[in-house]
Amino acid sequence: MVRKLGVQEFMVITSGGLPIFHFSRTNVRKMDSLLSGFLSAITSFATEFGERSIRSLTFEGSELLYEQFNPDFLFIFLVDKRASKKVLRAVLRELSRKFMATYETELRMEIPILDVFEDFRHEVQGVFHYYEGVLIIISNLSAYVIPTVRKEILDVAIRTGGFLDELHRDFGSLGARVLTAIDGNSSIHSITNKLDIEEDAISEVIEYLAIRGVLGIAKMCPVIEGEDARFNAFLDLVGLPSKEYQLLERAKHLCNGERSVVDVSERLGVTADRLYEVLAKLGTEVNWSYIEVSGLADEPTAG
Repeated sequence: MVRKLGVQEFMVITSGGLPIFHFSRTNVRKMDSLLSGFLSAITSFATEFGERSIRSLTFEGSELLYEQFNPDFLFIFLVDKRASKKVLRAVLRELSRKFMATYETELRMEIPILDVFEDFRHEVQGVFHYYEGVLIIISNLSAYVIPTVRKEILDVAIRTGGFLDELHRDFGSLGARVLTAIDGNSSIHSITNKLDIEEDAISEVIEYLAIRGVLGIAKMCPVIEGEDARFNAFLDLVGLPSKEYQLLERAKHLCNGERSVVDVSERLGVTADRLYEVLAKLGTEVNWSYIEVSGLADEPTAG
């Protein structure tokens, strides 16, 4: 998962090619020199393949994502090549909606007054800061978390924002399969095994859903209360290999319901997968507490 959005510049232009807003995160405004080539490229490809099929272009060493919110305006990101394009498209849609809603009256003017739109740079900075904060949180999560659908937010997104169409557009059938598999009880690890799909692909969908605000996520924190004769008898019955038994002995005092699987594994110097494998063999002798990850829904972003 990525830690940074990877957006360098954001521009709004009319369908005729007139720039009406331009935000750059540095003093360099590279899109000014790319704009004419970009317009020529999308005009050429749109004629051949259809307007909605063109969503990103790479040329002259740069990558551009664009969204045509309506026939009159194009919203464009200049992005790092290694950035998550699917996540950035969700952010681009968010900014497009905010811009159109904020300047609905001004955009109807035959000749827009460009100074009016300059205040939007504060909105852009706020959106970037918010989403980068969410990405930092998500990038530090593991497969041993429980995603839960925020049903009210999802329902609003579907009803007002065409969310399911966008999900399908960005992920094909995979998006709907992952969304359906999220039941509030299954970890990303379990969903990966259930769908028999690469974990990175599942994680990218989870990241996308979380950044759209439609998911809550909780860390899995194991609880072992194993200082009694019954628990020791259970271990004898299970017959753990010596190395696994030693790992469990070291883990018991750390598994107090306040530390995640990853936290415990790091303290023990083993992988989270290895620790979970051993814990899973104990079945109901291990209890789980779930600690909600904060910072994922400070602002509704799905609509």
